[in-house]
Amino acid sequence: MDITERIMEKKAYLVDIFPETVPQKADNRYFDVERYFQRNRSEFDRKLTAVILKLYCYFDYTVESEDRVIENPQTAELTVLLEKCFRGESGYINIVLTECEAMLTVNRDDLYMTVYNVSGRAKELLAELTVSEGLFFYEAPTEG
Repeated sequence: MDITERIMEKKAYLVDIFPETVPQKADNRYFDVERYFQRNRSEFDRKLTAVILKLYCYFDYTVESEDRVIENPQTAELTVLLEKCFRGESGYINIVLTECEAMLTVNRDDLYMTVYNVSGRAKELLAELTVSEGLFFYEAPTEG
């Protein structure tokens, strides 16, 4: 089994614009709000990039996109990959923190970043960096 598939079976957390999962309302206002943020996402993209780059100062990365895998890319190369994802030129980016087998997943259509299998110091740092960028870090709801 591929390492990313194995990690995705582990506990997940979210780096999100909301502090918790938004409850469904009869008027579906969340979807209107989501459309607004999707059309105006440059600030969110900047914040995610900042979290990812700051965390990179502490951990080695293996970065996987639809067409390539890169071990410890140069900062400029990593930011180009993120920008391509944010523009929709790539559907996703998986970033494996190789020392602790945690993974960050960025998908163009999502207004959150999923984090799998993070614990210990990596989890603490990620939570601190997330808050420093005005985002929220919490355990992802489980389906079922």
